[in-house]
Amino acid sequence: MSYPKQHSVLFICTGNSARSIMGEMAANLLTNEYFIGFSAGSSPTGIINPAALEIAKELGYPINKLESKSINIFSESSNNKFDYAITVCDNAKDACPVYTNCSNNLHWSYSDPADILDFNQRKQKLLEIYQDIGKRLNALLKKNVT
Repeated sequence: MSYPKQHSVLFICTGNSARSIMGEMAANLLTNEYFIGFSAGSSPTGIINPAALEIAKELGYPINKLESKSINIFSESSNNKFDYAITVCDNAKDACPVYTNCSNNLHWSYSDPADILDFNQRKQKLLEIYQDIGKRLNALLKKNVT
């Protein structure tokens, strides 16, 4: 069996504080290094959701790598080509931006965990998003290997 090259993936949502952060971490932690994850937002909040930060700490993910940032930093950079751009906004509520400088644009809809007031419930929802994104990325990997 031949393995694919390492793929870069940009996760995009509106605020870049929770869902896209979970995508970045899932790509970097759950795919045996076949994906390199990044994240950005169309209107970044400038802060990482506290529940997402707690998950990152528990997973041993380097907190200093997490930053709520604008998609514009990738658009304006010479290093702006991605194999995948995946929007993770909720279709019904959020206006997801499209990133055109990539080979594959995908949309995986997740409801906004910021709407969940209870911290532990929000954290649980983010963990579910993290795990689901990991499963979807690994399914993409299997599809590319065969």
